[in-house]
Amino acid sequence: MDIANCCRSIFPEAIIIAGGGIPTNLYEEIFKATTSYDALCYGEGEKPLLDLVRSENKMQHFEENPAWITPKKVKAGNVFRHDLIENLDDIPFLDYDLLENSDYGMNPLVLTYAGIDNKQQSFHVMTSRGCPHLCCFCSSHTVHGRGMRYYSLERVKEDFTRLKNQYHAMTFITQDDHLANIKKRTLNILDIIKELGVTAVFQNGIALYTLERELLEAYKGVGVNQLVLAVESGSNRVLKEIIHKPLDLSIVKRVADDCRDLDIYTDVNILIGFPGETKKDIEDTREFLKTINANWFRLVVATPLVGSEMFDICIEKGYLKHGYIDCNYKKAVVDTEEFTADWIQEKAYLLNLELNFVCNSDVKFGRYRIALKGFENAIKAKSDHAIAYYCAAKCYKELGECNKAKQYMDTARTIIESDIRWKSYADMFNIVVENDYE
Repeated sequence: MDIANCCRSIFPEAIIIAGGGIPTNLYEEIFKATTSYDALCYGEGEKPLLDLVRSENKMQHFEENPAWITPKKVKAGNVFRHDLIENLDDIPFLDYDLLENSDYGMNPLVLTYAGIDNKQQSFHVMTSRGCPHLCCFCSSHTVHGRGMRYYSLERVKEDFTRLKNQYHAMTFITQDDHLANIKKRTLNILDIIKELGVTAVFQNGIALYTLERELLEAYKGVGVNQLVLAVESGSNRVLKEIIHKPLDLSIVKRVADDCRDLDIYTDVNILIGFPGETKKDIEDTREFLKTINANWFRLVVATPLVGSEMFDICIEKGYLKHGYIDCNYKKAVVDTEEFTADWIQEKAYLLNLELNFVCNSDVKFGRYRIALKGFENAIKAKSDHAIAYYCAAKCYKELGECNKAKQYMDTARTIIESDIRWKSYADMFNIVVENDYE
């Protein structure tokens, strides 16, 4: 809205529009907050934008096309409709010459993945749209619908080949909401990636029930060294009754163990703080995750994305704190009868410290060099992370790098002695920093 207001002041005669998840779901709130927008797009924008460009009278087109939302139509109670592309092959190849590709390839999230060594020359790709599942925290269906639509395999191969040959792509970052919906198609896409001699990152996570040993071996065969496992909760009750996710937790240990056996680094996604979740559910999650031999756990707070079932529940019950329109999964904004947002915020961090540092699986199995990837990543993200320094010092000592071990242990001690919060965490987990660490 700030950008729209700025544009309106500089270009008072311009047509200003917006689209995506928030305009699709919060158009009434947007129009109440600003008069800078002429129209908002409902759902996917390719066809509505094309029709708009071709129209002779743009303002009249907004009022006549049901995929465009205007203040007048909202006031009249109009019903808006998606105008989806059924055949994704109709979408032209994207003009990457408009971008600075060296910058485009630096994905901030992928840079944090410890199991991925080559993070350069990466391109975001989608081979499908839609997802049939009903996860309460997801709002993707409000833009893309729940029905699955696919690029043809021929088109996937053509695009991937062009990205490699013309733009020197080395890594494809898939953004499909449900990539592995069809096993044979997934295997075919992995064959294309392997044939091109590139690799891929599956940033959105892959449904665990699809990860049979055959598929895991295929992922490994194209150089995939890290997978995000979309577990979401360690409580069967939360998965079934609250999230509505089709996952049996009995699968998780097998997948994590298979990945470890295949030397695939596993990042497990976990969310806590759902409406209806209890402190006992969170404790059940904690106990379950301690039995899973994953390399790393991404403990985040459940965020009520606009358009999701979770958002609607929070609005209905008055659970949202001020400033709730956010989707970074780092800031808790939900207060329920069971817990406060502040309690969830701190609990997520404590689970992070316990599972990733104090009870780190790689340290348990003596894989100190692998464990160090996670610890060093944590230090890069938070330079005063006393427990990361402490755990890294232990690993360096086991690896015989005594000077590095002493340096890191000294740093851990300095932080703990000077920061009461880190001192409390060290006491909580019985961490004793040694004075003479050789």
